[in-house]
Amino acid sequence: MAIHIVTNYRKPHRGILQDPDERLRKVSKKIEVIDNTVIEVANKLVEILKEVDKPYIPWLGMAAPQLGFNLRIIAIKKGFHKYQVMVNPEFSDQKWFLPTISGCYSLKGLYLLKSPYWVKVEYMDLKRETHTETFLGGMAILLKQEIDHLNGRLVCD
Repeated sequence: MAIHIVTNYRKPHRGILQDPDERLRKVSKKIEVIDNTVIEVANKLVEILKEVDKPYIPWLGMAAPQLGFNLRIIAIKKGFHKYQVMVNPEFSDQKWFLPTISGCYSLKGLYLLKSPYWVKVEYMDLKRETHTETFLGGMAILLKQEIDHLNGRLVCD
């Protein structure tokens, strides 16, 4: 359960769906084929991240449902203006749950919740190559939030 701690954290960005839009609550479809639609959605996610990215923002991500696409795609910031796209990301392990403060471009405010400090994620890239990667700290928290989006969950849930 999340606790809403701040109301006006950031203004909504154009093109990003806002709660209570019902598309944010749907479980996203697994991607079977990397086609032009998947590539276009991935490019759109990265485009939006570039627009909202700042050098002082260490962890940043966006999920396809936030742009109205019911597909299991996320994009995350790996460095200033360096982004990674993940197709069908799933946790193979999570541990060390700690209290964290999170915001979301689809919600107003900041929320206090429990998030994993360590995660192992399996995903596919746009070349259909599979990867398993481990993330710590803020990146683990970010991935939990973005993968939750794919499962129809928001940080306020």
